[in-house]
Amino acid sequence: MSRNTLKWSVLASALFLGACNNAPAPTEEPTPTAPESTQSVRTVESKLSQIELEWEGPTPLLESIMEAGNDECDTHNNWCDGTLDVYGFPWTSTQAPTLADAVESVFALSQDYSYYPWQDRGTVPFSTLSDALFFFDALDPHLLTEIGNGTEQVQIRYFYSSYLVAPGASDWNHLFIVLFPQSHRVAVFNLVNHEI
Repeated sequence: MSRNTLKWSVLASALFLGACNNAPAPTEEPTPTAPESTQSVRTVESKLSQIELEWEGPTPLLESIMEAGNDECDTHNNWCDGTLDVYGFPWTSTQAPTLADAVESVFALSQDYSYYPWQDRGTVPFSTLSDALFFFDALDPHLLTEIGNGTEQVQIRYFYSSYLVAPGASDWNHLFIVLFPQSHRVAVFNLVNHEI
């Protein structure tokens, strides 16, 4: 045990000394870095400043749909759990908000979503979300009319994660991030199916 402690102590000391002594020597010229392209600078700006999510929560109708769905899950030996978060964001840019920026903002905002080993399934049509609603199927079409204006083309990114929660039992986690680009809202629907 003390051998491992000694190794960590030496490693920590080396890292600390390296961090303190990393300035170039006075005779060395710093290596010039290539300028970033305009696109990457704009992307960084939009990710950091343009989409600032503000939690609004589901409307009363959507909240009642979620409660009914979770009650149905509980009736079937707690097969599933669902959550729906709704965020608004102020928007002053002449460019449309992007799904990539919405996804980045959601993951930056919530450590709950950052915890799981997500597989990005890409951009999907609303029908993919609709097919995955399970006991929350009443969200279709109310999700579109309650959060959006009912006519805008929503953009959806789907993430999936499966992980062991006990010996021989896994959870299957489906995360849908829905951007309403005209209404300036983002809905995050998370469905977890439990292996029992």
